[in-house]
Amino acid sequence: MSYLNNERFEKVIAGYKTHPSIWEEELIANFDLLIKNIFDGFKFQGVEFEDVRQDCFLLIFTKIKNFTPTKGTAFNFFTTVILNNTRLVYSKEKKQKEKVQAYWLKLMEQLIGLDLSKDSPHSDP
Repeated sequence: MSYLNNERFEKVIAGYKTHPSIWEEELIANFDLLIKNIFDGFKFQGVEFEDVRQDCFLLIFTKIKNFTPTKGTAFNFFTTVILNNTRLVYSKEKKQKEKVQAYWLKLMEQLIGLDLSKDSPHSDP
């Protein structure tokens, strides 16, 4: 796992705010590393990394103007942004999977005429 140098990270962010075309590539590389480390570190299962990555980049580029070094480190600010967003994506995916599972369970019950809910004597233990 690679780590970010916060001092350099803040310099890149400041540079990007004034000269985006010069600093964009390094900024993206830094955020890519941060997103990957957070995703791997928290082991978000059932969520595609590429979906999280794209979602985080969209959010980061709307939040970058809000970062002020006097209020905290870039690492802390953007870790919070990325982590909160990843949790939101994870929670949406989980809810969607639960809805799909409930739909298929209900469909199977209708097709075979059994109650397959958790409390049913016909469901698996």
